[in-house]
Amino acid sequence: MIWISFLSNILILGTALFLLKLHKSQMDSNQFIWFILLTGVSSGVAAFGHLTLLEKGLANSLLFVSRILSLWSIYFFTNGSLDFARFHKNKMIRITNSILFLAMILVLVWNNQFLPVMIYGIVGFLGIGLSAYFSDISNVSQPKYHVVRGISVLSFSALIFAFFKENYHFLAINISHILVSYSLILFSRGFVGLNLQDKKINSQS
Repeated sequence: MIWISFLSNILILGTALFLLKLHKSQMDSNQFIWFILLTGVSSGVAAFGHLTLLEKGLANSLLFVSRILSLWSIYFFTNGSLDFARFHKNKMIRITNSILFLAMILVLVWNNQFLPVMIYGIVGFLGIGLSAYFSDISNVSQPKYHVVRGISVLSFSALIFAFFKENYHFLAINISHILVSYSLILFSRGFVGLNLQDKKINSQS
C-alpha cells in the first residue's frame, strides 16, 4: 500500500510538470509558474520522504525539504494573486504575508510537522487568495471561477486529510493527493485565462 501512496504523490509531480509543459508559455506570471512547479516538486520529495525503507534521519530531512517547498509554493501563489488584484502597492498586506511566511518557516524549523503548511495554506488560499479574486466582485469571469474552484478543491483535500487521516489514513492521503492534482489543473486553466483576460484589457486601454 505504501507504493500506492508513493505513486499518488508522484501523480502530483507529474501533473505539475505536464501542465507547465502545456501552459507555461501562456502564463505571464512567474509567481504562478513557481507555485505549480514547487507544489509538484514538494510532493515528489514527500513521496520519497514517506518511504519506510529509508533511514529515519534521511526521511525526516526529505519531509522537511518538502514542507519548506510547500510553504514557498503558497507564498508564490499569494504574491501572484496580490499582483493580479492590483494589491501589490498595499504594503501592509505584503508585509503581513511575508511575516507570516517567515514565522511558519521558523515553526517548521523548530518542529518538523505539517501543521505550519496547513496554517499558512488556510491564510494564503482562503484568506489572501479568495480576497484577491473577490476584490472586484462586479467583474466575475471564467478564469477567476477556475482559480476559486482550484482553491476550493485544494481546501477540500486538506479537510479530508485532516479529519480522516487517523482512522482512514490510506484512503485519506490518496484521495487528498488526487484532489491536489485536480486542483492544479483548475489553477492552470485559471492562470492561463487570467493572462488572456489581462492582455485583452490592456489592448483596450
